[in-house]
Amino acid sequence: MKSNSTFYSLLTLLISMVSSTAFAQFVNNGTTIIIQNNTTVFVNGDFSNISGSIVNLGNLTLTGNWSNNDVQGAFNIASSGNVNFTGQDQTIGGTQPTFFPGVALSGTGIKRLLINATVNGGLNLNDREFALVDKSLDFINKNAAGITFTTGFVSTDLRGTLYRNTNSQLDYLFPLGSRTTGSLRYRPVLLRAKDNLDNSFGVTFVNKDPSTEGFDRNQKRFDVNEINPAYFHILDQKQGSSAADFSFYYDNPGDGNFNQLVNWIRFNLWEKAGISNPQPFASVTHPELNQMMTYSSIQTISSLPMALASITSNNDPITFFNSFTPDGDGINDRWEIKNIDLFPDNDLTILNRWGSEILKIKGYNNGNAWDGLGLNNGTYFYILKVNVNGESKVYKGFITLLRNN
Repeated sequence: MKSNSTFYSLLTLLISMVSSTAFAQFVNNGTTIIIQNNTTVFVNGDFSNISGSIVNLGNLTLTGNWSNNDVQGAFNIASSGNVNFTGQDQTIGGTQPTFFPGVALSGTGIKRLLINATVNGGLNLNDREFALVDKSLDFINKNAAGITFTTGFVSTDLRGTLYRNTNSQLDYLFPLGSRTTGSLRYRPVLLRAKDNLDNSFGVTFVNKDPSTEGFDRNQKRFDVNEINPAYFHILDQKQGSSAADFSFYYDNPGDGNFNQLVNWIRFNLWEKAGISNPQPFASVTHPELNQMMTYSSIQTISSLPMALASITSNNDPITFFNSFTPDGDGINDRWEIKNIDLFPDNDLTILNRWGSEILKIKGYNNGNAWDGLGLNNGTYFYILKVNVNGESKVYKGFITLLRNN
């Protein structure tokens, strides 16, 4: 009975495709469809999978929109073929996410994702824009070279996210760009995990002023001068806990004369993201990309906004160390602030990640520096009010408490 229903579904499909100029809709309403190896099923119109399973061992090509309402993701796990979107503007939608074996984009127009989706095989963008809008695309193929393209790119303009699964220390490219300002702004990110464990990293490219998106550029640490007003990225990690290097490619001086990466911390502040060292870079397909800076994570990342910035020369006598390891080995066991003893008129407040006060000290000094007693590993935030050279200053930033035992 199952083979008969498959036969009649394919017969219906063939009948609907008799006219090469007709634009049809193929509807699967509970059938198991098998596309054999070396076979291409061509749909000159929309494909709607209301329910049922597709075993795609060949190619499914459509010129219209894709829709899936089946909770199993439409494609059987044994599928290894491609779904080819060859029309003009096309959408991937429905009420349930689709689990694609492989996806290839061609034709004209923009291919838009209207519901979260997963790709298990290859993703070939060719020269097309794959607009994730505000959705997530999980590319779970761990092959670092699994995403291919010529001049195509993935856009995430409304905070969509491209996730890539990794299990090696190879380079994984996130080919991100946007046309929201008219012309293409291509700003990819290259990821390299620091071990061979299983992880899933995500990157979002927002081609807008961070201030308009809730990350006020005026809220910054004292030594951060200017923050890129044109765009920013958001990093995420939804599987695994491995550290990684994230390299950001940009146009200098087109984007601005920037020399530092900054990240938005939970205390609503732009903070220097480690030590940035701008490096020259040359791209054949995108010659405007001529520099790169790298951020090295030290812990699991969760929706971390990152931006290009410029920093001022730090002649401030007070220097903060962003981590300490109170594990009793006599090395870096307390959180010291360089030269704080020269400015005894100070007030220090330490907050946890939820903004709750856990420590408040007047006249903080390194002789009795904070040892993190009773607290878990993690990120904490400080507010230091101090009088420096007759000027009242407020310093804000984060501290990582990390015990090694």
